[in-house]
Amino acid sequence: MKTKIQSLILLILCLVISSCSSDDDSSSSSDLEGQWFVTSLLVESAFDFNGDGNASRDLFQETSCYDGNFIQFFDDGDVTIVVDFTNIFVDSNNEQDFECQSGLALSSIWTQNGDSVTVENGNEDITGLISGNTLTVTVPDGFEMELYDPAIGHYPAEEDFTIVFTKE
Repeated sequence: MKTKIQSLILLILCLVISSCSSDDDSSSSSDLEGQWFVTSLLVESAFDFNGDGNASRDLFQETSCYDGNFIQFFDDGDVTIVVDFTNIFVDSNNEQDFECQSGLALSSIWTQNGDSVTVENGNEDITGLISGNTLTVTVPDGFEMELYDPAIGHYPAEEDFTIVFTKE
């Protein structure tokens, strides 16, 4: 499905951007070395996929799709990204549902300038910011899903999403 593939690519890009940030303006690239784990993935719409009665915009809280996902920074400028995905769709009862998609591992290179980190991504580099032990990146219209409205039926939707990584 085109939207699922585009969503996966954008998620990966966001993960790459987020992982390339520094701890603060005075931090060195050695502060980035190590694993940064996904601790939040915010979308604009709220869902209650975990059935606790509380809808949340944080897919990390609502699904187990991102448990153990990380970015690994190496001192030689390489970065490895290990990430899974969430496919959000409308089921046969016209209810919102999701499924976790198999993981993906890829490599790229990163550079740092103060608290800004840039990851090379083909023709379009991605930049993220770091604050303390947290990496944050926002991708406009980067999360694609399928929604349902009884008046118009099934329709695709794009939303901004923000990924937060934490270095443990």
